[in-house]
Amino acid sequence: MKIINMINNDVLAKDCEAEPKAFFVKMVGDYYRYIAENAKDGLLEEVKNKALESYDQANNIELPPCNPIKLGLALNFSVFHYEVMKNHKAACELADKALQEALDKIDELEEDDFRDAKSIIELLKENLTLWKEELDGAEGNEIDDL
Repeated sequence: MKIINMINNDVLAKDCEAEPKAFFVKMVGDYYRYIAENAKDGLLEEVKNKALESYDQANNIELPPCNPIKLGLALNFSVFHYEVMKNHKAACELADKALQEALDKIDELEEDDFRDAKSIIELLKENLTLWKEELDGAEGNEIDDL
């Protein structure tokens, strides 16, 4: 929790622009997620709630859909929903929304920005495909609406 406190007290306590702020708020959510993966009982609930709060806060920061930080946030936040919260539907919806928004704008990117976004988009696609296959196998075809 030392790193989380450093980020909150030394970085996020100061004014910063949207992109670095989203990066560091996402990082706080990531650290809480990592703690949640091994936590138990009361600590588990506490860190799950703090991760969710941090990811929500970062997700509410306005960034372009193809921004690598925005895409990385969608990737990590969807994994959090899937792995930690066990909310597979929310994970798929979040990943699918980010993917669709990015694909709608991908043609507008410069070559360097395209390369940065492409690798994260591929990871989102892979996760979404795996998750939908798992859900289809477990629940029938209810996920087809996504």
